[in-house]
Amino acid sequence: MIGNRSEVRSSEVHSSEAHSTEVRSSEVHSSVVRSGNELAGCELDRVLAGDPPSGPTHRSLTADPRVGQVIDEIVTRHGRRLTLAVVGREGAGRDTMARALRERLAVTALGPGEGPEVLADVDLWVYVLVGAVRTADRKALSQLPSDRAIVVLGKTDCLADLDAARKAAAAASAEVGHQVTPVSALFACADVTTDEWDFLRELANGGAQMPSMAGHFLVGEAGSRECTMRTSLLRRIDHFGIDLALGLLANDPDSVPDAGALNALLHSISGMRALTPAITDRVGRVRYWREVQARAALERCASLGVGREVMERLLRVDEVRIR
Repeated sequence: MIGNRSEVRSSEVHSSEAHSTEVRSSEVHSSVVRSGNELAGCELDRVLAGDPPSGPTHRSLTADPRVGQVIDEIVTRHGRRLTLAVVGREGAGRDTMARALRERLAVTALGPGEGPEVLADVDLWVYVLVGAVRTADRKALSQLPSDRAIVVLGKTDCLADLDAARKAAAAASAEVGHQVTPVSALFACADVTTDEWDFLRELANGGAQMPSMAGHFLVGEAGSRECTMRTSLLRRIDHFGIDLALGLLANDPDSVPDAGALNALLHSISGMRALTPAITDRVGRVRYWREVQARAALERCASLGVGREVMERLLRVDEVRIR
């Protein structure tokens, strides 16, 4: 989450600390990966895979390769990686949020434009709010499974500071009836290059400050290094990211000694780490609904006469039943 210059300076973030923050962040986020991987090892998967002492499986109950293939497909779908779909109104920054989830939390995250076959395997939905809550947001959220929906307030890098982002998220939460987490997906995806960092340092050394309007930052002859660098920086970290970087380079240069340190700092204040518990807390529900889907698939096959005896025997195994 973005903070103003004084907030970041007062934290006395130095290069080694910024990098260690990213390491700690990776350790926290690895819990998401572990939780996702646990889905592949839950009860139904062990039963169908024939892992002792699970008892009989299709491999011991039938020699029909067609029946075995059908159940293998059910097992594969049941043990897939944790999959999130990023949804929200057009212009909410869904693509950037999906990229941020993939890069910072190492999960499968789908953005807009995916077909129904792909979306059928979604475990969790991340709904991105931007600006004031609208009727379309409320309607869309009402159509998502409430126990597997995560709501974020995106583009918080456009707000004044951390307090403003928290207040906006709290207000949105009261309106939609879900906990709302403020996140800057742009900062989470920050990838400032060495050339761009050098340019920022030159600006800071020259006493440059970020104009109040982002458009006024775009100066220089078209095609020149200055124009290219300014345009690229606005695309990568936008107005507030540039403002923050210039402030740190001018007043606390040791905190961002290189591009990697600046990126690590932006990642750490993006708010993405706050989504880790929101995801891991829902793994139990994901596992439950995957078992529901697997049981429904077994029942469907049995009703169509595909290995009916095998399917029915598997459905009688305790671990396959809905609890």
